[in-house]
Amino acid sequence: ERPAAPGSLGMLPFCLLILAGVASCLNMGRKVPREQSIDLRGRALALRGGSFHMSLAGISANYATALAAKPILTKSLTSGAIFALSDVAGQSIAPSPQGRDLRRTFTSLLVGLCYFGPALHYWLDMITGLIPGVGVVPTMLKTFLGQSIFGPTITGVFFASALVSGHGLVAGLKRWPLKVKQDLVKTWATGLCFWPFVDLACYGLVLPYLGAKWIPLTYNIASFFWTIFLSLQAARQIGGDD
Repeated sequence: ERPAAPGSLGMLPFCLLILAGVASCLNMGRKVPREQSIDLRGRALALRGGSFHMSLAGISANYATALAAKPILTKSLTSGAIFALSDVAGQSIAPSPQGRDLRRTFTSLLVGLCYFGPALHYWLDMITGLIPGVGVVPTMLKTFLGQSIFGPTITGVFFASALVSGHGLVAGLKRWPLKVKQDLVKTWATGLCFWPFVDLACYGLVLPYLGAKWIPLTYNIASFFWTIFLSLQAARQIGGDD
């Protein structure tokens, strides 16, 4: 009998390790000022067995540094890792009779790395320039535009990539309009019940109480859980398929 598959929460430590690895790799070669050595030693002690809060603070600080130094590369690598991990979790939640689909996981990684990461960078730059501020009204406007434009676009791209991966370029694109018709609206409606709360939490709780450096990490953790759902939706059979 097949052993019980690990839940999505079991993948969260791996997600945090990936973020820490991305930040560490991107910060390699940077000269650390002498006055920061005590702080860095403290972070290392925390990661070896200190408080959980200090460990997360060290990851967040390193990740924020990597974002400032190489924002597009950092977001792309993070998105690729998160999309791949989310698909692994999704396949564990709803395993296929044929076993684990590595091609599907690799496709998810490529969508995050090559499309979602860079697209999110430029989208946030544009939207924060058009709608500055972190109050309730600006946040809701950003959420509305994101759910009206950016969200459906990434979902459509994700669906197309999954279909091409599973059926080939021509056959996959032929199925894409039916897939959009079947699942896009349901996926979009579900996002309306998720992302507005993530936005309000980031700008209403994380920013004032923990600081701006925690916002990218918070969004990436939220993206991990959302992409599990997106991966499951992309894997659904189209009505009429054999």
